[in-house]
Amino acid sequence: MRVSKEAKKLAEDLGLSEIDAYIMELKAQLYARSSQLIKSSSLTHEQIAKKIGTSRSRINRIANLAENNISIEILIKLIATLDGKAAIRLAA
Repeated sequence: MRVSKEAKKLAEDLGLSEIDAYIMELKAQLYARSSQLIKSSSLTHEQIAKKIGTSRSRINRIANLAENNISIEILIKLIATLDGKAAIRLAA
């Protein structure tokens, strides 16, 4: 089995739908942005964790792109907290 790096191609390789591919891509982008914001923040990992209601160790893993099981909700909370604006914009 081939393993692709692009979400759309990976979803196709796994027999998943286009919607699944979109969700995978969205989550990857949110994850990368969260990691960037954590690393550039003046707050400690402990302070960030308290603000969004998670553990310091989880914040550390997200910063290092080492968290395997993270929800989109946590990523959105991180971005909204650290960036001070909406993590995503939905278009009708």
